[in-house]
Amino acid sequence: MSNFWGKVHKTHGCWLWLGAKDNHGYGNLRIKGKCYKAHRITYELIIGKIPDGLQIDHLCRVRSCVNPFHMEPVTSAINTLRG
Repeated sequence: MSNFWGKVHKTHGCWLWLGAKDNHGYGNLRIKGKCYKAHRITYELIIGKIPDGLQIDHLCRVRSCVNPFHMEPVTSAINTLRG
């Protein structure tokens, strides 16, 4: 986890993930052989646990953004409507 923040470029708005990304542009991170979404990691580190059954919606619409203040936990239906 120590090299996690080295892969984040903080701007005045978005915090851009510089590490590996999936085919959709979301940041990926491997921890002990398991793959996690980088935006979910920062949300849980800074804001807290993502409620069960909810997804993270990027309010800024920048998929590589890991700024937790640009995110909101929402249902799948809401995330799809907003997308």
